[in-house]
Amino acid sequence: MRDTITIGTIAGFIGTVAMHATNVILKYFGVVKTTTLQMASNLFLNWEQANTLYGTIVGGINHFFIGTLVGVTIAFTLRYFGKDYYLLKGLGITGIGYLIGMGFIAPLINIVPQVRTDPLTLLGHIAAFTVFGIVTPTIIAYYSDFKIRS
Repeated sequence: MRDTITIGTIAGFIGTVAMHATNVILKYFGVVKTTTLQMASNLFLNWEQANTLYGTIVGGINHFFIGTLVGVTIAFTLRYFGKDYYLLKGLGITGIGYLIGMGFIAPLINIVPQVRTDPLTLLGHIAAFTVFGIVTPTIIAYYSDFKIRS
């Protein structure tokens, strides 16, 4: 596929599904207390509303928009800097997104403040973001027509 935005959007969407699945599994086993979908919902809704049907819909839409935005960013990075070391590049961009989102934006607008008091939940989210950072650039690297630059 040659269209950078399309492959980034598709890969970001699939990466977000993998990320959320990781979060749901970790929540099922009691590792995390909140999912990234709940956090995405809490960007616009109060915590009480985030766990309703409408909150889940809003959270899902926000989660996929954020995931596709990061996917497109990774796709442009691989297009302009080459697909070599695609995992390292994808994990790097995902890590920057994690630091900005969880380290700066979340405390700034006070979303899910209970996450800041639970290190195990934060580690679970790092694991979920790592899954995203592996899945998304892998899809882009394998299904895009970008050249490998040396």
